[in-house]
Amino acid sequence: MLDIKYYVLIDAIATHGTVHDAAAAIGITQPAATHRIREMERRLGVALFHREGRRLTLSASGERLLDTAHAVLPQLRNAELEAWQLARRAEPALRLGIGPYDTFSRAIPHLYDQHERDIDLVRLPMADMTTALLANRVDMICMIEVPSQRGIAHQLLFEEPLVAVLPPDHPDAQSDTIPAEVFDRGRHFTYSITPESGHEFEHFFQPAGVYPSHMVQIESVALILELVAAGKGVSILSRWAARDAHQAGHVVMRPLAGDIPRIPWYLAYTQTPHIAAVAEPLADTLRHLYRADE
Repeated sequence: MLDIKYYVLIDAIATHGTVHDAAAAIGITQPAATHRIREMERRLGVALFHREGRRLTLSASGERLLDTAHAVLPQLRNAELEAWQLARRAEPALRLGIGPYDTFSRAIPHLYDQHERDIDLVRLPMADMTTALLANRVDMICMIEVPSQRGIAHQLLFEEPLVAVLPPDHPDAQSDTIPAEVFDRGRHFTYSITPESGHEFEHFFQPAGVYPSHMVQIESVALILELVAAGKGVSILSRWAARDAHQAGHVVMRPLAGDIPRIPWYLAYTQTPHIAAVAEPLADTLRHLYRADE
């Protein structure tokens, strides 16, 4: 069986591409990294890398070990962090994942209202949100699609429609509804350029035969709102996340033309008593702060 140091090196090589850069990233010398590569290939009897000049790419066998490294290394790091935290205090902090929808400023002062547990805020790329929850890299996360897996619980927060988000001086800012063509006239800021079932591509753009030609991906709704407020483009966002900026006069929210369904939002969390004891009151707080008064 390979020691964990070998998996750390595989992960570093996959990330950095060369032995020199991988060795520097994990704090060992290049000769030591080269020796580890030879040693793990000798032990397993397989080639783990393809050599292309100075760069290394993973073979199929190397990719398989990399998958294991991605699954195991975060759990080991979390365990070490929790062990360190437990030595300093009675219990480790819980981890709340924050994805692209990061406009939770109203909720932050209330995080500790109903419990004494510390909460770490963990920023996650959209592609990592579900994986982070399933791999126990985070304990709680607000999301649209909750993975159906044993040990994962969820609380429904609210159901909100998607809305057009425009600069206050936009020509369509006072229109009753915003047609799809508006989003093909300039920059369309979005946290994901991948069409998703049940969202604007299916219910708004496809029926109109429109696909925005100038899409800019920004995995932060807070930054999208800043750019829209500055007049640099338009966006489509869940109403709850844009409401504060709208009420402050920074942006304008308008309904989308057509039959746009409401999208359910959940607080998903690991189903253990100490996490549920924090997640359930947090869900109540989020409902109170962000549910529309309708």
